[in-house]
Amino acid sequence: MPTFEAAARKESFTLAGEEVGLSQSSVSKQIMELESRLGQPLFVRAHKQISLTPAGHRLLRAYSLAASQIIDALEDLLQERSKKQIVLSTSTANAAFMLLPRVAEVRECFPGGEIFVVTSDPQGIETAGQVDLVLSFGKPDFSDLKLRPLFRDILTPVCSPEFMDRKGPLRHVDDLLRCELLYMQAQHPSWIGWRQWLRHFSLELPKNHQAMGFNNYYNTIQACLAGQGVALGWLRLLGDSLSSGQLVTPFPEYVETEDQYHLAWPAHRRPEFAIEPFEEWLWRRYGGNIPGFTPSDAERISRPPASRF
Repeated sequence: MPTFEAAARKESFTLAGEEVGLSQSSVSKQIMELESRLGQPLFVRAHKQISLTPAGHRLLRAYSLAASQIIDALEDLLQERSKKQIVLSTSTANAAFMLLPRVAEVRECFPGGEIFVVTSDPQGIETAGQVDLVLSFGKPDFSDLKLRPLFRDILTPVCSPEFMDRKGPLRHVDDLLRCELLYMQAQHPSWIGWRQWLRHFSLELPKNHQAMGFNNYYNTIQACLAGQGVALGWLRLLGDSLSSGQLVTPFPEYVETEDQYHLAWPAHRRPEFAIEPFEEWLWRRYGGNIPGFTPSDAERISRPPASRF
């Protein structure tokens, strides 16, 4: 095949032979053997000139594509030798709200490494692949991970300013009972739903209350940003939307979770990179005060049991 490609590119058996180190007659013989196997000509032979037939053009395109893929694969393999890929597993929500808006800052935590982010719900723990580091909320359900606990989260209702203008005023928690409530279907005991959150303020959802649900938190917040209702806000995730004014917190009441965010890594092997820069970045960026929300101890409620709604 290299002989065919050279002949097609040079449009000359003689020049192709010079490139691949064969005589003109040897090149011609190889091309004839290939044509015999295919049962059709690949070149139109004229006096001191050759050109590709339609079948020859087809074979050249296929050969060029395959050669390009081989070159790309070789370059990828060579790059893998020269740098360390760090596989970071987390939930869709953590990736969307914590990591992706600050990719450059995350890269700085792992100098010399290539970050490959894998998302897996509900907890963000991908066990099928070769995961190096996990960022999860709630204690991971796997015993073969070493854990480093981080910070808790704060839960309070959030909505868009447009929703507030349309449905307001929202002054008391019981005003929520006349609002469209957006919820994420809980897939893990660490997640808290509306029903249990409201019960800590002695409120029950009406049996005929119609809400809109989603199977992931990112879509829940997108609907909230679009002014479709009130969502239960995990404020560690939503700091950017609060500080920009895209979301607001109507009430001072909130719930602080007992569960925490965690960093975790496989217990059977020591990480080949330092975890501390990423841990310090998470604390600095997400572990302190939350922009746009100033809770008071008088309004704090400890975490309720988990609920599906």
